[in-house]
Amino acid sequence: MSKSIFPLLFGLLVVWLAGATWWFDKKYNQYEDLDKGKCVVPFAVKDGSFQTKSENTIMFELSNWEPTIPMQTLASLKSIALYLANSQKKVLILKGRFGTTETNNSDFANNGIARAEAIKSELVTYGAPAEKIKIEADSVEQIELVCGKIMNGVDFSFLEKQQPIAQNTATTTTPKKEDATQKNEHSTASTTTVTTSTNTETVATDFRPKKKFIVFYRENRFKPEVDEEIDTYFKGLSKYLKTHPRYRLLLVGHTDNKGSKDKHFNFGKYRARKLRDVLLSYGIEKRRIKTDSKGSSKPLGSNSTPEGRFKNRRVEISIIKR
Repeated sequence: MSKSIFPLLFGLLVVWLAGATWWFDKKYNQYEDLDKGKCVVPFAVKDGSFQTKSENTIMFELSNWEPTIPMQTLASLKSIALYLANSQKKVLILKGRFGTTETNNSDFANNGIARAEAIKSELVTYGAPAEKIKIEADSVEQIELVCGKIMNGVDFSFLEKQQPIAQNTATTTTPKKEDATQKNEHSTASTTTVTTSTNTETVATDFRPKKKFIVFYRENRFKPEVDEEIDTYFKGLSKYLKTHPRYRLLLVGHTDNKGSKDKHFNFGKYRARKLRDVLLSYGIEKRRIKTDSKGSSKPLGSNSTPEGRFKNRRVEISIIKR
């Protein structure tokens, strides 16, 4: 009896060790698998005769919208940006995928929109026209993970401009009262909202050091919506800096008081950095742009009204000496 039980116990021990080894390998060696190529998922985008691909794709952590982009894939994103910039009738649709059970730590409606916006920001940095990139989101009940990562979390597709384009998922909700003020506020941003600080040194009519140009943001938006007037200002700003090498830009992000107070500074900083990315596409050097944030500490309006909160979600652009 005692002799017959030893083989059984030994067998159970072997099974237990095998199971423990498998669990440990799966739990802790995901990144090692990535390094060894066991979890490689390719990246490819095709539109007619245009095609770009790389061995490794864009990756996202679960419940996170910030991408991990391999060097090879960065080269592909540059190719996509160039193709879009040179294709007059093309529009790029970025559709971000997200799981309905994921935690949304972004300031967007869901992680799908946030992931697509993050990739859009990368493309704009490489010269893609922001107005030719549309954002969508696609939800799934259980998002697929490969080695603990979300692979290809954003789909790329091109459309001709005359084709019907789905509305930006981030703005398909019923317009709020504050949304109706957006155009007026943007118009103000390029005229009377250029507020004068004290001791201003006059250098040029439209671009004077210590003057501020303000870009406002709708709720749940991190990237600026560049209309014709803001586009004109950015182009002029780029020309001004090229002829005035002693000056640089200071971008200061501000927020309303909604949400957790400890996140306000980070949200303001992120908006400033996203605006910096847009300015890079206008030919302004990154080394000449400094970003900062005041969070919700410097409101322009009352946070008790939609209009006031709209004024508080902003990035102020100042020209300063180096």
